[in-house]
Amino acid sequence: MLLKPEQIKQVIGNVSKRKEPIKGYIPAAVLLLFFEKEQQSHLVYIRRTHGMNIHSGHMAFPGGKIDPEDSSSFATATRETREEIGVDEEQYTYLGEMGFFDTLISSHDAAAHLAWCPEQPKYEVNDFEVAEIVEIPLELLYEQFQCDLDPADFERMKYLNFQYSRPGSSEVFNLWGLTARITHHFLQGVFELL
Repeated sequence: MLLKPEQIKQVIGNVSKRKEPIKGYIPAAVLLLFFEKEQQSHLVYIRRTHGMNIHSGHMAFPGGKIDPEDSSSFATATRETREEIGVDEEQYTYLGEMGFFDTLISSHDAAAHLAWCPEQPKYEVNDFEVAEIVEIPLELLYEQFQCDLDPADFERMKYLNFQYSRPGSSEVFNLWGLTARITHHFLQGVFELL
């Protein structure tokens, strides 16, 4: 599956969005970074290192808590992406945002921003925060997409997950929680576009 930046913008324009953060939650922002490799769209995920915080060891998008000096949630997403994986704004084009998504347990509320990198990003991994970068083909995620899943169905959303294994490896990467719900929301938009 190959989505061009214009198609990703269409998805952003068509998906439902919660435009205001939840009061009392910890404001955060993430960056969904897309790029083309081997004629397929890929999404960049990270696996967080162990021993850092409540999200240690989890699969995630680059991102984190909004700091007081950040001028916007997008500024947070770009800062965190640069700090965590060394990819700065010069490598990608900003496409838009999909609104806010809250964690079901840790009271974080993250703005989801999307960007397109015309080639595979050049990474400089922060080993303190990021155990590894995992580039997942969009098609493999789409194959696991549940088109009948109602976002209002709390019980089903709570257990939503996507799994990925690199070719030739037995290691399974499990996307769940906030990361899975943001991924699912984007794929819902792709489903409606196609």
